[in-house]
Amino acid sequence: MAAGDADVIVVNTCGFIDAAKEESIAAILEAADTARACGARLAAIGCLVERYREELAGEIPEVDVWCGLDATPLFVALAEASAQGSAVDGSRQAARARRGARPVSAYVKISDGCDRRCSYCAIPLIKGDYEAVPADAVLRTARAALAGGARELVLVGQDTSRWAQPGWGGLERLLAEVAALGPAPDWLRLLYLQPDGIDAALLEALARHAVPYVDVPLQHASGAVLRRMRRRGDGAAHLALLKRIRAALPGVAVRSTFLVGFPGETEAEFDELVAFVREAELAVAGVFVFDPQEGTDAARLADHVPAPLARERAAYLSEIIDREAGRFWEALIGTHTEVLVERGAAQSSGTAVGRCVHQAPDVDGRTFVRGARARRGDVVQAVVTEALGYDVQAVAESREP
Repeated sequence: MAAGDADVIVVNTCGFIDAAKEESIAAILEAADTARACGARLAAIGCLVERYREELAGEIPEVDVWCGLDATPLFVALAEASAQGSAVDGSRQAARARRGARPVSAYVKISDGCDRRCSYCAIPLIKGDYEAVPADAVLRTARAALAGGARELVLVGQDTSRWAQPGWGGLERLLAEVAALGPAPDWLRLLYLQPDGIDAALLEALARHAVPYVDVPLQHASGAVLRRMRRRGDGAAHLALLKRIRAALPGVAVRSTFLVGFPGETEAEFDELVAFVREAELAVAGVFVFDPQEGTDAARLADHVPAPLARERAAYLSEIIDREAGRFWEALIGTHTEVLVERGAAQSSGTAVGRCVHQAPDVDGRTFVRGARARRGDVVQAVVTEALGYDVQAVAESREP
């Protein structure tokens, strides 16, 4: 649906770093123009609103509904718009419903907030302490997503590896219960596993129930920098963890994130990170420049790395990551893989577009499959023929008559 056809326009904001704050405000202002032109109500939700609601409301009066992490005001606005009809007749509403594509992947939140208090992170200031979503709520959300057509479930949270419910069990049981739902998900994936929460039991559960994909934010390889971040480990510990992950999940794609330019980061400490990345055999990784956030301990640290130098380090590390990650994707050539189709092909002469098991939704590359008559939501068996950066070309395997 185009924004101009909406009754309520919703902007979901992020308040994690300054660049995200600026982008969120720009999106609100753009949406305000659209809302004014089509007569829609405008709602702004999410982390930025949760933290700066009063300031934003004073600066942007065009927004009708301010809604932080509690969605109740948004639901009320939607209900009011529905009750009033908003000058939308039944045929137009039916056309909208027909245009809505059923999701092939669905995110299922299993926790929120964080207790770790990494010195650079504003998440506890926005979302508060760690809180696990109860198992029955997780399973209820998962069932609804599967009933709605999702073929892949992605379990998410700020600290997914920590999930447990006293008297019920931990993440290992939760994975088994989600995998056993009817209809069962074709793919089950976890995002954001903190490194010190990945143990043998979790790896065994991942091997049994999930796709071979591990998202683990390592952030740095220098032990000294990690201590200033209030995190554990170092390059040697990270490599040992990656070795355990690969032993349990052969062929696994490992995704990570790194933070450069942290206060006091020396050239030698940055070199430790570069050396680690050259050895880590990651499939993909994001690089962020330290961005001091109001209220965090790191914002008060001295010896900040000059911004131009931090950006230079980030660009250099990103180039190395791209080059080293290329080895992972090129090694897939000739291997068999599953592809979840997100855009189908009506004829086998066409090209379907989706993701292989090594690619997460929204953050990773795409897989282009030739030789398959496939619809959105199909899972196609294919052979990888080419790697193009983080994207993959594949040919569908012939099906027995």
